[in-house]
Amino acid sequence: MIRRTRAEHTPARQRARVAAAVVAMTGIGCLTWPGAAHAAPGPAQATRSDFNNDIFDDLIVGVPDASSAAGQVSILPGSVSGPSNTGLKIITQSGSVPGSPETGDRFGADVAYGDVDGDGLTDLAVGSPGEADSVFKERGNVTVLTGSSQLAQGDYFTTADDDPRNPGKARLGTAVAMGDITGDGLDDVIGVGLGSAGSGGWLVWRDSATKKATTLRLTFEDLNHVDVAAGDFNGDGFDDVAVTTVDRYGQARAYEYPSAGRTGLTHAMAIQMGAGRSIAAGDINQDGRDDIVIGQPVPAETAPAYGGTTGGQVTVKLGQDYGLYYRGHTTAISQTTPNVPGEAVEGDAMGTSVDLRDLNGDNTLDIITGLPGKESTVNGVTSADAGSVLLLNLTTTPDGIALKNATGLSQGTGGIGGGGESGDQFGTAVTAGDFTGNGTTGLVLGAAGENNGDGTTVYRPATGPASFLGKGVAGTPTGSRLGSVLTS
Repeated sequence: MIRRTRAEHTPARQRARVAAAVVAMTGIGCLTWPGAAHAAPGPAQATRSDFNNDIFDDLIVGVPDASSAAGQVSILPGSVSGPSNTGLKIITQSGSVPGSPETGDRFGADVAYGDVDGDGLTDLAVGSPGEADSVFKERGNVTVLTGSSQLAQGDYFTTADDDPRNPGKARLGTAVAMGDITGDGLDDVIGVGLGSAGSGGWLVWRDSATKKATTLRLTFEDLNHVDVAAGDFNGDGFDDVAVTTVDRYGQARAYEYPSAGRTGLTHAMAIQMGAGRSIAAGDINQDGRDDIVIGQPVPAETAPAYGGTTGGQVTVKLGQDYGLYYRGHTTAISQTTPNVPGEAVEGDAMGTSVDLRDLNGDNTLDIITGLPGKESTVNGVTSADAGSVLLLNLTTTPDGIALKNATGLSQGTGGIGGGGESGDQFGTAVTAGDFTGNGTTGLVLGAAGENNGDGTTVYRPATGPASFLGKGVAGTPTGSRLGSVLTS
């Protein structure tokens, strides 16, 4: 899940072993975070990923493979030098956090943030698609932790039992998002699930004012991939929900759940565009309507009518007065697009991860996308799946948007140290934020295969050299694929 992004505030409303000592308290590293004044009622404002109210954006790292896939979330506070393990918070399902850490829960499979109670503090939603209950082993759930409790307390929601097609096997929490669906000034929480054993895919959204969770069918077929984003795609003041899916037959489809206002989401409508595995939302062209970008790393999954490019691509669809679901207003970008560096090769997997940020301060959102399957050749030595990242700078046109220029990043280039090795998968996940509090946008890029699956993240500030934030900084165990889930 990536938060909705607006150019006037670079951090998104949203789809990386501790070197310093971390003291366990209620399942979380102990740090006193200051409170904040309560926010005034009204439409929800763009929430920052600043959990401790120190003006620095914080980095949220989901680690679902930690501890035999029980999972954890690490929060690295921002600082003058970027994300840091000073004040690192490690969250597991222990202590006062709902649930208990069990093998296969995959707590941290996705993360999102917002303000669910209107107190001006940032709250956190965490997906656990492997969470079992007394009846179903793969029901899954979404845990919501409050900023007022320093993310130590909260509650959770899951699927309802009143549908005969077995939402108890939903694997809810595969992807999560937040947005103000009802327009009451509170961010509501959305969880989606792949489904299993023929249950099909599911979407559950919870009204933060009433705590009522509504279960909606997403697909009749089980899914191999699903991602979700929230945004106001028709400019009516209520956030809608967009979902991209790939079913078990390898067919990719995208759906919009429009908001009907105070009553919440209506039923899904197909979005007429090429779908894929990842999605981000934001107002790219600043017209008051949020737009989406979908990553399509596997061309064969995209319906022939919408094309598909060797090596993968990303496709932008602009929001309109009627939302997203009519044909048109799309722009596809791949390595075959003029001014995009790199040769398009099968398996590059461009679009595995996507985010939208204003990278150059021109008030237009740009695309960050990962190509974790990209091979690297240095001094005649080729490394498969070393990975790379593309920064796609966009510009507005009378007809919509267009690519302005593009930059490729990999280990050993663009101020990033080291060198790509086979299986590093640099670009597994991508995010960005104002981690230094100076109004500039820094990147955090995941390489989940680094060091034989320990994983790592790379912090690349707006200026100056990049630095590695590995397991010793993020407090993650060996073999937990750090860098798989990132947001800020």
